[in-house]
Amino acid sequence: MQFLKDNIKENIYQAAIEEFSKKGFLKTKMQDIAEKANISVGLTYSYFHNKEDLFAAIVGPIYKEIIEPIQNEARNQSERGNPSNLFEQELAFILQLFEGKRKNFLMLIDLSKGTRYENAKDEIIKGTKEHIKHQLGEKIDTEKFEINEEFYHILANNFIEGLLEIARHYRGSNWAKNMLNLLMHQYYYGVSGFHK
Repeated sequence: MQFLKDNIKENIYQAAIEEFSKKGFLKTKMQDIAEKANISVGLTYSYFHNKEDLFAAIVGPIYKEIIEPIQNEARNQSERGNPSNLFEQELAFILQLFEGKRKNFLMLIDLSKGTRYENAKDEIIKGTKEHIKHQLGEKIDTEKFEINEEFYHILANNFIEGLLEIARHYRGSNWAKNMLNLLMHQYYYGVSGFHK
């Protein structure tokens, strides 16, 4: 009996991923998910209280896995004062995320309007901004360049958009690893880092 219940719950979960991925949170109806899972709408509510509860079951774990390390790293950097290579450390995690939970990740970022996760992208950018700010630290020639918060925000936004583009156009693990390495290399060493 438990196997049957777990199987029904997994069917609802997978159907929800497909429907939310196509239509986003706001336009998806529980009826659509139930039909895709070949069950009654009433039965879906036996497993998930409502549509947002179901959406949270899909994107909540991804949100936690992404947000917590970024926020912790930003706090740690301001406390200890020396930068770390957060993104290089997270490369394996990002690749694993793209291979197994890419749809969930894109739902979190692109399709969560109307849920408690609708600001996830902004939160990720904010944490990334703090990391980049600490990472660049004293490396920037402030006599030559006037640097402000908007500059760090632009860098963070562009970096996250780069990650999202890799996720959206994913062509397999090797391709993603190469693209992520190029993106991260660009952010750490700049265009001059590609020179021989």
